Amino acid sequence: MGNEDRDRASGDDHGARVLLVEDDPDLSKMMTRLLSSDGHRVVAVADGEAALEACAAEMPKVIVADLMLPKMDGEEFLLQLRRQYADARSIPVILVTASAIREEVAARAEVAASLAKPFDTDELRMLVRDFLSPPTHPPSRE
Repeated sequence: MGNEDRDRASGDDHGARVLLVEDDPDLSKMMTRLLSSDGHRVVAVADGEAALEACAAEMPKVIVADLMLPKMDGEEFLLQLRRQYADARSIPVILVTASAIREEVAARAEVAASLAKPFDTDELRMLVRDFLSPPTHPPSRE
């Protein structure tokens, strides 16, 4: 992970680790601030190769990824991640992209959710929060 990517990592050790894979610097900063304000430890990287390196260092609890990225696109990153780490399939992925083939890629890559750019920031926050919340079970009827 490069210095720029490390500099964009934020939050403390108590929040859930969210990996943000976005190559637009302004959008990355905005999304990092947004998710960090909810108490998440956001690690922001700009391409799929850096995202794989970040996962090797520490597996995130949620991944928010763009589809169109330099070096390795979002779909290839997800395929590589799942090939390298068996438990990566259980990590919820939110695909955020302006690509016209967003829904097709989301289905193929088996992501948990997808948002079209421009996206509603409240919807992104809600999705991340919901994926990090432990499932609630109905009360036992014993």
